[in-house]
Amino acid sequence: MNQNDELTGTLVLVHPELSKDPAGKSGQVGIITGADLGNDTIYVGFGRNGQGLYGTDALLLLKPADQVKDLLQQHKQALSVGDYKTLFQISLLQEFRQSTANIKTAMSLALQNETVRNLSMQTLEDKLGLKRQLMPER
Repeated sequence: MNQNDELTGTLVLVHPELSKDPAGKSGQVGIITGADLGNDTIYVGFGRNGQGLYGTDALLLLKPADQVKDLLQQHKQALSVGDYKTLFQISLLQEFRQSTANIKTAMSLALQNETVRNLSMQTLEDKLGLKRQLMPER
């Protein structure tokens, strides 16, 4: 199975601060229905609400629960009580990965504010290690 096929069925959140979103799904949870990583094109389905095409940098995934817990401990002094509780709740929801509803709930919690989102989510681009190479200046 190739990496394109492995992505199919993955829940993603369209980045809420996406500047150009022709599909108009910014901040919504969808499911990857196909991928062409060579062209940086990810097909995301939104059920009856259609489909959108996105780059890997426009889609967010939850970080693994153990990573969220580690970040929670590293940043606990700097976090507000509300952010701490939200991140803890996200890590608990992720431990029950078999539930799509739990993942959607965790994503909607992460969407609430930038601090929580930055600590609990990563772009698909980062997850896959696909940082684009910028052309060197001449």
